[in-house]
Formats: sequence, C-alpha cells, structure tokens
Amino acid sequence: MAAGLGFKTFTTGEVLSATDVNGYLMQGILVFASAAARDAAITAPAEGQFAYLKDTNVTTYYTGSAWANVDTTGMTNPMTTTGDMIYSSSGSTPARLGIGSTGQVLTVAGGVPTWAAGGSPATTLTLINTGGTTPSGSTTTISSLSGYNRLMIVLSGIKINSDPAQFSMRVNADTNNKYSEHISDHVNSASYDANVHTILQTGLNGTSSLNLGYINAAADVMSGIITIEAANSTTDKIITRIVGVTGNTSGNRRKYGASIYTGTSVISSVSFITSAGSWSAGTIYVYGSN
Repeated sequence: MAAGLGFKTFTTGEVLSATDVNGYLMQGILVFASAAARDAAITAPAEGQFAYLKDTNVTTYYTGSAWANVDTTGMTNPMTTTGDMIYSSSGSTPARLGIGSTGQVLTVAGGVPTWAAGGSPATTLTLINTGGTTPSGSTTTISSLSGYNRLMIVLSGIKINSDPAQFSMRVNADTNNKYSEHISDHVNSASYDANVHTILQTGLNGTSSLNLGYINAAADVMSGIITIEAANSTTDKIITRIVGVTGNTSGNRRKYGASIYTGTSVISSVSFITSAGSWSAGTIYVYGSN
C-alpha cells in the first residue's frame, strides 16, 4: 500500500486509480475486531494509516515500521493506586507520585513534587448551641459541650429585670470551691477620682463560681467573651473573660480575668447565674474548637 498522499478533493466524474484509493481513501480509520484481524486484513500498511481495535478500544497507527497505540504512545501510564499522580521526570518521561497521607501537603524538593507534613490547620469554630440560647429564670444551663478542647462563649445583650444583681458562671454545675479568681475590675465614672477606678483582685482561691460582673440597674446591658482552654481534658482548665456593662448608673464597668478551674471532669455544660431577679433579654452563644 502506498504512503499517504494527504488530502484531495475529487471532481465529478473523475476516475480513481489504485494509487488514489491507497493513498487517499485508505487514510480513514478502519475498524477491526482485534490486532490479529487488522494484521490479517492489512498485510502492507502505509505509514500514517489508522486502525481501531474493538476488543481493546484502542486506536492504532502505522509508524512505517510497526503499529503503535495512539492512546499511550509517548507516555506509559505509571500509576498503580487510586490517588496517584503523574509528573515529568528529569528525562521528560512520565513518573509516578504515589498518593500521600492524610494531612500531608504537596510541595517541591530537588525539583520534583513530593508530599510533606502539612502545617497546623486554621482553627475552626463550631456553634454548639445552634442559634444561641436565650437565658431565662435565674439560672440558665447550656449542655452537651464535651468533645471540644476549647470553648468560646459569647454574651450578647444580656439584661436582668432586677437591680442590683451579680452575674456569675459555673462549669458542670459545680458549686464546689474549685474556681480561682484573678480579675481586674474597671469602673468608668465621674464619681471616682481621675474618672477611672481599678480594683485588682488576685489569689481569690476556692470560690464556688466565677464572677462575671455586676448589674446595677435593670437598664444595664452586659456583653462579653469567655474562653475555656483544655475543656476536654482531665487537668485544670484555664478560663479567661472580658465582660463589660453599659448603661450602669454608677459608671460603665469592665471586668477582665484569668482563672483556673481545678475540676478533673471534661466540661460538659456551663451555667449562668444571677443573684437577683431573672433575665429579660440577650443571647448566649457557645462555640467549640480543637
């Protein structure tokens, strides 16, 4: 069979020679049941001739000396495992990069891709009490908090229908003297010298709850953030808080503190207590992370 002659437009009435048939028309892809059927039918293939094999679903072409597969010529698939990747080696041939392990990241070493240990992932906060909790009565408890190493509690717009009242928190409804208090109480009021008064309280060990603030009037609004570290451990828990009260008739108040809870149980609930009256507004959100 003659080598391919390229492309030609035939005119009406033109007589086709054997050379035309072999050189032009035979350049289409012929379909065969197998390579054996192809070789039996085409005993003198032309360079560039194509043939499709149905048993392997492979398209082949004749290089001038042998049949080659279009699908894999120039690249032998080196992959062996789900998740493997192919990259070009130094010899510009396909090379396999095996699937990495969970948590690894793709990087480059020595000019080729490789897997390496990943960095610490960004902390993801999960809202545990979906939609937040509206406090009611004199004690509000939020449960099902275990399983998180860090808890973050957001107090938003808390109000109490009585005055004055002390606002405090307990974990696991524990009323035992396992809370240590290290707090700074700031009051901004014209009734104090220099308009700022600071009371630093340290070493108040063995209290039965954590002091979050003082509401002096029903119109006061309390907001703040509380964090609990090592909440899912059986060791001491570190509790920090920044809580502020606005609208206070004796001046705005802000309470900062770092405390330790010595209970050995993991934190499964938090309770918020008012010493007088009950809550009239506000939302408490509890987030967890590891």
